[in-house]
Amino acid sequence: EPGEWTLLVMMTRNLTVRASGILPSAVCRHHVAVSCPLRLAPSRSISTQSASSQHSGGGGGDSSYGGRTQQGNRSRHMQIGAALGGGALATGLYYYSQSQRRSATCSELALKRMPFTEAFPAAYEELHGMLGDDRISCKEDECEEYGKEVSGYAARSNPQAVVWPESTQEVSKILTICNRYKIPIVPYGSGTSLEGHIIPTRGGITMDMRKMDQVLKVNQDDMDVVVQPGVGWMELNEYMEPYGMFLGVDPGPGASIGGMCGTCCSGTNAVRYGTMKDQVVNLTVVLADGTVLKTGQRARKSSAGYDLARLFVGSEGTLGVVTEATLKMRNIPYQMEIAYVSFDSVKDATNAVIKMLQKGIQMGAIELFDNEMVKAVNNYAGMTLPEKPMLLLKFTGSKASVENDVKEVQNICSQYTKEEYVWCKEAEARDKMWFARKHAFWAAQSMEPERQLMATDVAVPISRLAEMVEATKKDLDESFLFAPIVGHVGDSNFHVVIMFDPDNPKEDEEAHRLNHRMVARAIEMEGTCTGEHGIGLGKKKYLEKELGRPSVELMKTLKQTLDPNNILNPDKVVSIDLSGGDHHHGHHH
Repeated sequence: EPGEWTLLVMMTRNLTVRASGILPSAVCRHHVAVSCPLRLAPSRSISTQSASSQHSGGGGGDSSYGGRTQQGNRSRHMQIGAALGGGALATGLYYYSQSQRRSATCSELALKRMPFTEAFPAAYEELHGMLGDDRISCKEDECEEYGKEVSGYAARSNPQAVVWPESTQEVSKILTICNRYKIPIVPYGSGTSLEGHIIPTRGGITMDMRKMDQVLKVNQDDMDVVVQPGVGWMELNEYMEPYGMFLGVDPGPGASIGGMCGTCCSGTNAVRYGTMKDQVVNLTVVLADGTVLKTGQRARKSSAGYDLARLFVGSEGTLGVVTEATLKMRNIPYQMEIAYVSFDSVKDATNAVIKMLQKGIQMGAIELFDNEMVKAVNNYAGMTLPEKPMLLLKFTGSKASVENDVKEVQNICSQYTKEEYVWCKEAEARDKMWFARKHAFWAAQSMEPERQLMATDVAVPISRLAEMVEATKKDLDESFLFAPIVGHVGDSNFHVVIMFDPDNPKEDEEAHRLNHRMVARAIEMEGTCTGEHGIGLGKKKYLEKELGRPSVELMKTLKQTLDPNNILNPDKVVSIDLSGGDHHHGHHH
């Protein structure tokens, strides 16, 4: 294209290149090999002698690498000089453009390392004036609490300040200030995420939503409830129990509604009630510039315009901050039964699950433990389960439907195992089994308390589930790391909990290798790199392979439209380069 060339610059060790008008960054005393597309203005914008004088070494629109020599009377020495001159010009232009991007990065790093009151003094004064001493902190020990999450592979990065808003209006004012001063801000629910979602990679502010923890309204006849984002799902279920209702998703203990919307979580009940997006009626969201919007009314269905609620559910705090959520409630089932049954292999267990799903049996939950996870659960909860792959089954509904489902499932399981079908008939036994499942991650941790855990998940089409789990199990059995499997196999989603020491290069490499192989296999089977944990930092590199570049570019466009200054949870889901980097026009460095 006019004004655009690709130049290959090769510079050898100890070679010093100097050329008139070239920036100091072009002077290189190290071995460098650069091959890059170089966007230049038309030749008139290049210095006259570089563009038009043949002896200057080329660089004009019609010159080849090294420039043209005059008709036969140029010495070999002059040819080399011309080549080096053109190389120096190209290198100078390349390093100049790179230095612009580096200087922006360096200034960000410099700001990140400064105390918040020095980096953003005017912003601090405004925030302190609104929140007072109690609800803004720049203390190092408090910031430290927000710089790391449970999963071991997301590196620590602390915020420079923490704020605690108490209303939608305060969130709006905080975001308005952050947008004006271009301060990165990470919304924080309860810190139970697993893919690096809450890590303030660029410093700035963490906005802890836990003071916004009120149930605002129960619409009992409509079976919905309006809550603030700091409400925990377990606390919400306790609150709604007298009404005979509960929330249909059940992620890890401690999760709160704001974060659950952020990751589009699910849990063990998803096979029956769907994921978080299926529970949301509407949301109140604050955008990066402080704009407050509602995504809809309270009707259970609507065809009015774009589905904005689903845009924000799963966006991980990168597009807006949820400050209220209207959620569907479900009736507490009339009857609930829990059973478990062991199998000789994970393949037999998952084949039984596939048959149940294909039969259309409405299960409350179907959970898989491999033999390693059963060992961990026995150790953690003081149980004596057979140390073999196991299915944990929940049946919910009317008495008649539960009795029918129990018989159907028992018949299916008997085709794949000779092990006893064990009922948890007492409430205490049921609670103990479900406690063991909900604390499986901590059970794995208890086996190797000196190591950290990498919790990862994938999901595949039902027909590929047995093949996927079997292949993953083979990888894990051959590894020297302890890495048990637990999964919501009722919706073809399962987790691997990899125990490793991130400071040990061998273990760190092996943990990432296991994760990568599992994710690559899932995508190859037309599955997903994450069924419920979300993208965060950990799964970002797999997004394009799963969805294709046009889909990822559309996500970037949405992000830049709603958050042009890239302040909302930057570096999560997609990478945005405000310096005009590689997301524009398909160009890559």
